[in-house]
Amino acid sequence: MLAARRACVALGRQRLSPRQLCRSVERSLVPAAFNGQPSAAAVGGWARASASLVPLRPSSFRESQEQVALSERQEAFVLERLPRDWDEEDICRCLHGAGLDLGDKPRQRVLLMRTRLGVSIGRAMVKVRDHVPHVNQAFPDGTIYRPVDIHDIEAFVEQCERLLRLSDDLRRLARPENLFRVVTITEVPENYGRRDVASVVEKHCGVTVDPRDIVFRFKRWGRQSDTCYVLCPTEQAADHCVAQIQELAVPKRAAYGTLFGAAFLWSSRATLFMSHPDLDFLLQDSKFWIFTTGWQEDMTVEEFLLLMNQMSFFPRKAVRHPIQADSSSAFFMQFDSMFWTKHAMRRLRRLKWRWRMRQSITFFAYPRRIDIHRAHEDRYDDEDSAADSDIDEPVDY
Repeated sequence: MLAARRACVALGRQRLSPRQLCRSVERSLVPAAFNGQPSAAAVGGWARASASLVPLRPSSFRESQEQVALSERQEAFVLERLPRDWDEEDICRCLHGAGLDLGDKPRQRVLLMRTRLGVSIGRAMVKVRDHVPHVNQAFPDGTIYRPVDIHDIEAFVEQCERLLRLSDDLRRLARPENLFRVVTITEVPENYGRRDVASVVEKHCGVTVDPRDIVFRFKRWGRQSDTCYVLCPTEQAADHCVAQIQELAVPKRAAYGTLFGAAFLWSSRATLFMSHPDLDFLLQDSKFWIFTTGWQEDMTVEEFLLLMNQMSFFPRKAVRHPIQADSSSAFFMQFDSMFWTKHAMRRLRRLKWRWRMRQSITFFAYPRRIDIHRAHEDRYDDEDSAADSDIDEPVDY
């Protein structure tokens, strides 16, 4: 080992490459000449030296990229952040201007993602196997070009269908009997579909879920979010899924196994869906509401306000709503400002801990109205970046 150390010092002065440095160190570790059979000391020293040299394996991501590059398994490409008023004809015209010929029927090779109102969301897939990133220069600034393989094509087609049926899926989740059967799963990989999530739930939780009962969120430009909602068969199955899916390791790409690394899923009862004609115009534009559930079935608004005042809660208004799932009562409390709203939520969190409630039980929540896009609107309120924050006043915790 002394010879190896001297070799490293000498080679460091010569400024050799790392590969030449390793080869020189290996030659210095080998006995110079042992004339036939080496001695026991020489064999032992070489074994210890070779054991200290551990070969480095490339990461799983680099290994997968070296084995099957995306350009080799490309079947189409996706264009994102397109103008909302564009249709298939505009996309085909830009591609033709960039020198890409789509054949006699170009519209049949373009799939544009649309909402239920028939409005484009700004994403389109073009069925071309060639890698042509230069076509992005023919589109407006900000357009993103992304090649996809056969599994990404299936995911894109499924996302188009789910976006088209999103209103019906949310309305099904908001049925009164499904209030406590919805499980929220976060950190879901972007390329996962409904069948992939259903397979994970069945494999790790033993709960069979219909893929149609799995609803994904969508981002502004039609990209699938990392959050999905799973409608379990029973409340007991929902509790079991919440207990099992906690930092659960799953492949980042379900079609390729562990080749692309792992992602970790989390689940909770973080979201409740409610729908009733009396709640359509309850919140209006106010952000100072709190929802609390689990109270006695025959409790009135006057009794609830009296109890809240005794516990130093001073809401300006309370609205009662019956819960059919567990035969209880829920109340919507409105406060004067965001400061008192957050103060009340902090105190309700302490009450839940003091009353020894289970973590999976929903005791309070922050109500928000689902984003609604109407046919006569040109600009939607939920897409206004200036209104993204819900904090109107500074709050010191």
